[in-house]
Amino acid sequence: MDTYLSFYLKNNRIHIFVKALREIGCPKYICFMLSEEGNSLLLAPYERKDFHSHRVPATVYNGKSSLELTSIRLCRLLATEFDWDCGKSYRVPGKVSKTHGVIAFDLNNAREIEKS
Repeated sequence: MDTYLSFYLKNNRIHIFVKALREIGCPKYICFMLSEEGNSLLLAPYERKDFHSHRVPATVYNGKSSLELTSIRLCRLLATEFDWDCGKSYRVPGKVSKTHGVIAFDLNNAREIEKS
């Protein structure tokens, strides 16, 4: 797999690896789309800020910060669908498609992030 997406369910936070965002063209806005089957999550560039998108601060691309988003709805939806423990964190593998400029995450292969 090319990248990962981490869900910190206790805080309803999603960590997106910056390298993956660079691979799809350093978008200013991104959105998540769930497949009809519900087994994959697509992260794609988006044209503008609205109820479907998240803004990516410029500081993310110059290395001054990482990208963590808050999404109670997405975290709860996935936790319910995949029977994830809301007190734990999960890492989901993803594949970057430079051809399509998106990242597809395989929700069936999520793994619990072990505390160190």
